[in-house]
Amino acid sequence: MTHIHSTGRNQTLSSLSGKPFSVQGGRVIYIKVHKLMGDDLAEVSANGQRFLAKLETPLKAGERQWVEVKQTETGISLKLIPSPQGDGEGMASRLLHHLSVSGDEKEMTSLVKDLVKDKIPIHKEMLAFAGKHVTGKDAALNSKVIVEMAKRSMPFTDRVFLSMKAGETGDFISMLDTLSSRLKEAGGDGGTLQMIRRLQEPLRRNISENLVIKALTGLADSSQSYATRLGHFDVLKSLGFIPGETVMNQWKEGLAGMILERMTSDREAQKSSDVPLSGRSQASGVSGSGQESTKQASSLVDKWMNILPGSETRLEGTKKETPETAAGQLVGLAGKEKLVEMNFSRLEQIWGKGAPSSNQEKIFQMLLHQTVSDLTEQLRGDELAKVLKRVIGDFGINFEAQVHKGKDVQGQTLKEHLIGLSQHHPASDIRQLADDIVLRMNHQVLHSQDPSPLLTIVQQFPMYLFGRNTDITIQWTGKEKEKGVIDGDYCRVLFYLNMKEMDETLIDMQVQHRVISLTVWNEHPAAEVLSKPLIPDLKNALGKLDYQLSAVKVKKPDKHESLSEKIGDEFQQTFSGVDVRI
Repeated sequence: MTHIHSTGRNQTLSSLSGKPFSVQGGRVIYIKVHKLMGDDLAEVSANGQRFLAKLETPLKAGERQWVEVKQTETGISLKLIPSPQGDGEGMASRLLHHLSVSGDEKEMTSLVKDLVKDKIPIHKEMLAFAGKHVTGKDAALNSKVIVEMAKRSMPFTDRVFLSMKAGETGDFISMLDTLSSRLKEAGGDGGTLQMIRRLQEPLRRNISENLVIKALTGLADSSQSYATRLGHFDVLKSLGFIPGETVMNQWKEGLAGMILERMTSDREAQKSSDVPLSGRSQASGVSGSGQESTKQASSLVDKWMNILPGSETRLEGTKKETPETAAGQLVGLAGKEKLVEMNFSRLEQIWGKGAPSSNQEKIFQMLLHQTVSDLTEQLRGDELAKVLKRVIGDFGINFEAQVHKGKDVQGQTLKEHLIGLSQHHPASDIRQLADDIVLRMNHQVLHSQDPSPLLTIVQQFPMYLFGRNTDITIQWTGKEKEKGVIDGDYCRVLFYLNMKEMDETLIDMQVQHRVISLTVWNEHPAAEVLSKPLIPDLKNALGKLDYQLSAVKVKKPDKHESLSEKIGDEFQQTFSGVDVRI
């Protein structure tokens, strides 16, 4: 949690949202007069920003009024718009009349009434844009979207409007399933279908990696029969993990040589391009260059190869290093995850079902059954974190931000594929559906834009797990530790999902000085009872990350309250004297 990055902070602001509040000629703003300076000059504020302006109409210190901004060569002057008696509707009509905008339509009057209520600056271009959209059956929803755009000082363009509106309707799961079906019917774009499948089967790489670990452990286990070990060996070769030219009685030498060659090529690539090593290579603990680093790498591989057969064990701190640990380390050092995953998909189609016709096929089916069973029973902690991180990366919420930073992400995210479909696919319904999903992705990026010192990051993505499919929404708010990074010591996280058995669940996590308090909102009658056995494991896991769990509360929402809307409502919490609004 100490490195939660914004989805959009590294994009150019002009491409995502409007400028922060500024005093522009022609705007109608709600001011407070703080101090009269003489010669009709006064210190006033609007939207929390103070500035000096000339008052065309005398006002008193402490007075609050709607005024029109005028820009002149000598500075800013403010023209009073007299407030009528009565409710906000009268003021809304007065402002529409002042800006020469027709107020005949009740929808426009209602929109301006909402803007007045929230003291949001108003200008003629905004109302002209609103006039095109606050009509017809979607008038109420469109009005709500326009008010939100105005609150966030976003540009009033059709693309931004559609992106903001996309977050109010539909869900990723159904949209992706529909798109997948249409692409299969149309018989094209295998690349997009492959990306959707990666999202629909997020455990595929976990399964393929864990299957390799089981196969490698079985191969090294001398207590197994030769035929069984040979089956494990053949499976590893078919998956592309062990080089094809390797023979059974030299598998150790072949595997060690392949890993050392890969580690050496990684270092050479880094030296020639000054690109940081991958997470796997950094985690290996190999540093330096030339002969020294080669010795380190060789020593590291020898260590894990010696532990793998189970003939020796070591203690790393208080943790015993087992053959499974060694196999996992060797799989990580080999760096063949993508190749193995691709070959695993091919073998699963060939061997996954039906009676096995060979020893290799029998071993593959056995390993697959064990791996899926273990993951289903034990998926938690690090494994689940890996799944979530991979899904977010494959989905491509922050695709534009990655491109803007100069990263090569071509063909690696679903969003890029969807943009291509929306622009080039011959079927109009597929183009539209792909664009609708992109707009919905953009919605959360727009919601992550905030000019305040506090950073808000919204992440929504589809999650397919064991047939329990749902959109997951995570909203992070906290102090900005560095550009685009939330301070994990002081922040707030809202986590929303809708599950088949538990229905709507909202988890509100608040962090102060690395002390965590959790509030779980769920109306299931057994929610509190079901959560209690999980608290000790949660406390221990947080402790390993240097966080302290102080309290877990389970609450039922009000009958009229929708948790899906609550995550976007205004929560207030104080972080060292700063009000945080989510």
